[in-house]
Amino acid sequence: MTIINLKKIAVIGTGLSALSLAHHLPSLDITFFEKSWRPGGRISTRRHQDYAFDHGAHYIKEDHGVIGFNEYLEKINATKVLNGTFCSNIQNQSPIEEKRVIVGQKGIESIPLEFHKKLRYPTEFSTHIKKIESRNHEYFLLTEDKEFGPYDFIFACIPFEQSKNLLEEFIDYKNIPTPTFDSIWTIMLAFDKRLGSPFQFGYHLNKEISFLMNQNFKHEFFNEECWVVNMRAEWTKEYYNIENYVLEDYVIDKIKKFFGSSSKVIFKKSHRWRYAYCKQSFQELSNKSFIESIDHRLYALGDWCQGPSMQDAWLAGKKLAKHFSELRLQI
Repeated sequence: MTIINLKKIAVIGTGLSALSLAHHLPSLDITFFEKSWRPGGRISTRRHQDYAFDHGAHYIKEDHGVIGFNEYLEKINATKVLNGTFCSNIQNQSPIEEKRVIVGQKGIESIPLEFHKKLRYPTEFSTHIKKIESRNHEYFLLTEDKEFGPYDFIFACIPFEQSKNLLEEFIDYKNIPTPTFDSIWTIMLAFDKRLGSPFQFGYHLNKEISFLMNQNFKHEFFNEECWVVNMRAEWTKEYYNIENYVLEDYVIDKIKKFFGSSSKVIFKKSHRWRYAYCKQSFQELSNKSFIESIDHRLYALGDWCQGPSMQDAWLAGKKLAKHFSELRLQI
């Protein structure tokens, strides 16, 4: 047995599980690689002129039970607590109630932006890692035209299928269970005047729309009526390849009819999240919290390890960091 020297570490992805991992592994030689131009993955705010839409993750529950998560986000000034009017089942006319939610200071993207800024690790943005190569017990990351390395440890904090494509040369995936996901169509709409909704967010509008949330009470810097709408997973699966403009016009018609509104749409945009919601996590399928190579140098991680929420991603990173910190011996 030999002592593992904690040397150079590459973390692929800057979603919340990656940020949590790095946070719980302080003072190491870590470099992030992110194919997008910003950190955060699905914790994303889409901006257009003066409008802002939290079109990935929407909010954090106050009472999710994961210790330390809310407190840390408050400490780094990434979040704020708001009271919103909420309907648990719009279709069944459930009573409207007041609900406290945690949202980003300047959009939900404030969470990964502030988190990443506090870590202060170098990051290669707009860098899509296509392949990992092993040479003399060290690892190199390859894009289409660049090479990075060498690295001693690699953490692929990306969707399960993408991690499999990168790591299956080094990790036998044959007996590894595959987490299951729902895809979700999301639509962003801005209207020229108020819709007259009695609630600010709610679930189950009808058989097509699963969730909608007014953005104005979260973002106080614009006047137009802005909403984010999520289609049901079953509907998204059936209409997975629908044209964006057809979907947008369909949803606009449904929303305006429901509220009885004559408001004009002044902005519309839709986005399909392929890996939107983890239905069955790796933890549920395998009773394990991450995937690792036999030599403990390559890892796969993501919210898919624990579940669909932001606190699940935080917990996934924390668990792997604990395991890695305790792993002092290499067989």
